[in-house]
Amino acid sequence: MRMMFLAAAASAALLAGCGIGAPSYPTFGEVSYRIEGTTADANGGAGTQTVIYRDGPKMRVEAMLPTYGQATIVYDESTNAAYVLNPTGIAFSGAPAAASATTSPNAPAAAPAAAPAAAPTTTTPAPGTTAAAPALTTAASGVAVRIEDADAPQPLETAWAALGADNARSTGRCEVAGESGREWTPKEAPAPGVDRVACITEDGIVLRVTESGRTLWEATSLQRGEQDASLFGVPQGYALIDPQGAAQAVGENMEQLDSVTGAPAAPQQAPDPRG
Repeated sequence: MRMMFLAAAASAALLAGCGIGAPSYPTFGEVSYRIEGTTADANGGAGTQTVIYRDGPKMRVEAMLPTYGQATIVYDESTNAAYVLNPTGIAFSGAPAAASATTSPNAPAAAPAAAPAAAPTTTTPAPGTTAAAPALTTAASGVAVRIEDADAPQPLETAWAALGADNARSTGRCEVAGESGREWTPKEAPAPGVDRVACITEDGIVLRVTESGRTLWEATSLQRGEQDASLFGVPQGYALIDPQGAAQAVGENMEQLDSVTGAPAAPQQAPDPRG
């Protein structure tokens, strides 16, 4: 009997060492769902509620951002960038000519402006001059402000998918928000003294992430199933705003103006009054 027990134990150890019978690593990015949970504050304050919608690679996040406050972030596949949505209607003067403000590719054509009640007063330009064309105003149903990749929320599973089965090990089963999964941890600590563990379902949904005992993310509800397509991407009629592109355009315009006016490239230093 003792020999049979030892043989069974040895067989189990051999199978585990070969990876046979070990839990399978999750499959990521193939499921659609809505998950809601609590995200820890980076400064140790109260956690904030976060809602994430996924449809395969598509993602929408409703969360608190340090710079923008409570925000809705979508990822636009046509520009491969993340945008914060502001649904407030706003008019952009001269939008057709602006380099930093464009409308989403599927935006409907703007309605024609109503005819004025009375003919506007016109001024005849001086001889040798050309009258400037009136600035056009395009109404937008909202704005989508591009944010830097470093500021944009990243998918919870990105780091674990990149880690891969060869570099992770399971430490047991787990259950969060009524969903079952397995706890996974890197075989090598991401940093000295850092113990990172994630509870992940078999189909790749991250239910909880802890780091050295501190909970960074924990789901409170999960709903699997197809998500409304209108949740993803920049909505029709929104103006796309790229702050970095706008700043670059302003800088180029200032350089062009300086070259025309003969302004120096940099202010000259005043002479020392002490001689």
